[in-house]
Amino acid sequence: MCKSVLKSILTALLGLCLFTTGCMSINESQAGGVKNRTDNIRVASLSIFPEKWDKDSNTGKIEKMIREAVVKGAQMVITPEGVLEGYVVNEVINEEEPVGKKKLTEAFIRLAEHIEGERIRYFRNLAKELDIYLLLGFLEVDGGKLYNTAALLGPEGEVVGKYRKTHFWQGYEVNPPGYTAGNDYPVFDIGALKIGIMICFDRQLPEPARILGLGGADLIVCPAYGGWGQWNTKLMEVRAYENQVYVVFTHPEQSLFIDRDGNLLKECRQDSFIICEVPLSDHKKTRKSVIHRRVETYGPLLNKEME
Repeated sequence: MCKSVLKSILTALLGLCLFTTGCMSINESQAGGVKNRTDNIRVASLSIFPEKWDKDSNTGKIEKMIREAVVKGAQMVITPEGVLEGYVVNEVINEEEPVGKKKLTEAFIRLAEHIEGERIRYFRNLAKELDIYLLLGFLEVDGGKLYNTAALLGPEGEVVGKYRKTHFWQGYEVNPPGYTAGNDYPVFDIGALKIGIMICFDRQLPEPARILGLGGADLIVCPAYGGWGQWNTKLMEVRAYENQVYVVFTHPEQSLFIDRDGNLLKECRQDSFIICEVPLSDHKKTRKSVIHRRVETYGPLLNKEME
């Protein structure tokens, strides 16, 4: 009798669990994919910790987390700086033994992908399959030069555009041959939202974010691999506030979503992701620090050297 009652209770509980799990599946209005976009776009920031030098492993890891984010409703996905190859430029720079440095330099050059290369095509096809925008960080080769690049891939499998990191923490004399800083700050218009991109150390200078804001960016995304933590959170809050833009910071150890008033709304740490909703309207810049600038007084900003 007791066994029969216990069996009935367990059966009922199992049925309840199955029912509850089924209710967790997202409905059509919550589904990922740009076609399901309404008044907001759901942006996922993936704190993926990549394997250094291993594009095969990283491709699988990136795809897995992208798919998980889309199941949770993501329509745009941001990955960290250099996530495809594991951001290995510092390994080359810091190697002091000549033979070892030569080998690492050669391996570094071999890692680089052309924007039309096999791996990028793979992720373009993935973006098309999942109907999402995807920002992918990778080491790019183009015309014999190497760049720290973030490519924005679109839901039709297209390359919407790319941004090349403009500022290097380590300076510009110690890098592997051909490793070059970018010179432009493009803003990408995807319809109801304009997106600007910074990469890692770019955020520590006020000018890149300001230029992107002046270029019309409603959202600035910042894939990174270097420093993170409370100091960085404060810095990103300031960048959002002073330019009246939404900011998404994406690092293997930390993801942040900050609103136009500099308020931190969401955060996560390693091997997880956040999904945040960015409105597709009401992006007008109204802050006095944005509209009352006196650009005629800013000539000294063009001076290369500090006094």
